Amino acid sequence: MEEIRMRRVKQLFERKKIDDIPAEISREFEKIRLNERIKPGMQVGITVGSRGINNVQSIIRCVVEEVKKRGASPFIIPAMGSHGGATPEGQRNVLKHLGVTEESMGVPIRSSMEVVELGRLENGLPVYFDKIASEADGIVVVNRIKEHTAFKSTIESGLHKMLSVGLGNDRGATLVHALGARGLRDTMVEFAKVVLKKAPVLCGLGILENAYDDTYRLSAAAPQDFEKVDRELLKECKRIIPALPVSDADILIVQEIGKNISGTGMDTNIVGGIKEDRDGEYHPPNIKRIIVLDLTRETEGNAFGIGLADLITKRLYDKIDLRVTYENTITATFLDRARIPMICTSEEEAFHIAMKTIWNLPGTKPRIIMIRNTLHLEEVYVSEPIWEEIQKRENIRPVGEWDKLGFDSQGSFTLRV
Repeated sequence: MEEIRMRRVKQLFERKKIDDIPAEISREFEKIRLNERIKPGMQVGITVGSRGINNVQSIIRCVVEEVKKRGASPFIIPAMGSHGGATPEGQRNVLKHLGVTEESMGVPIRSSMEVVELGRLENGLPVYFDKIASEADGIVVVNRIKEHTAFKSTIESGLHKMLSVGLGNDRGATLVHALGARGLRDTMVEFAKVVLKKAPVLCGLGILENAYDDTYRLSAAAPQDFEKVDRELLKECKRIIPALPVSDADILIVQEIGKNISGTGMDTNIVGGIKEDRDGEYHPPNIKRIIVLDLTRETEGNAFGIGLADLITKRLYDKIDLRVTYENTITATFLDRARIPMICTSEEEAFHIAMKTIWNLPGTKPRIIMIRNTLHLEEVYVSEPIWEEIQKRENIRPVGEWDKLGFDSQGSFTLRV
């Protein structure tokens, strides 16, 4: 094989972040007059999802303290639909991996898959809601606002999704996702509106992260302002979201995928694969072959999204928990995202197969990108043709000199981001 040179580059993204999270949360809760919403002695549930949100421990701990100082008794509710194998124990374990435990938060975690029916949509669909949350005196909905991995709209992943999918538990999440990408886009908010009318929702706290996973913005919302906050933060998210340095590549090498990285293991907003969008909302990248090398430890065998890849390693395949993966896949209804790609004995074999199948003319230098995962795109490796295209951009900096793309005695890449 002809020598392939790769250069490590740094992408410069929006750096602004919140330095004092407790003070910011306190200010946000003052803005919505939380003192008037929480009364002494109330049992208040605080939602925590399954996503790997940076500073989640600090944020949840601060929310706990804000509730306590108003005389109420807070507890944590796992709000993650069918994740964690759709069991109370599994969801507790997901929280444990996020560092959210009864010991670290100083409050109980109450986990159950039981739901109640709060009402019905105009089309007759029932709205399911976590039974424990429904019996609380109040609920504080905490979630990150970000782009969804299946559809494009003005409201995607955020406070509304936490209400309709996260707190719907397995039954509610399954129902919402059963409508498909278009149904999810068009009815998710409608489900949440019923919840806001019928459930004891006190307020929400929207989290927006920058490209470095730092907490970029925190925005509290009274129940009537959930839609406003979800829309505003999503618009800002789309402005600052990280991306690959180019949208046209022959081979994308992804070192790891997992549920702690993205709901689809690797973010479809980065690698392509959005199911539903309106004209002008989404411009997918053109990537001929995607190679995935491994699963994250935190995903615990959940390989949902593996179907987005073309080639994987045997090492990754051996880590897949099919039961957990299929449970998540059936709930999401996107069966193609659990399809097993070609399994290769080594990273070297995967790369050689990719090179043989990108349909380039002989002598054409391949356009290759290597990333750690779709959550961390500050530093990536690019091959010569891509470097030549991006080297004069203001947000691009070279890191070191050229490296040769090669393999060790085990057939693993000698380069790692």
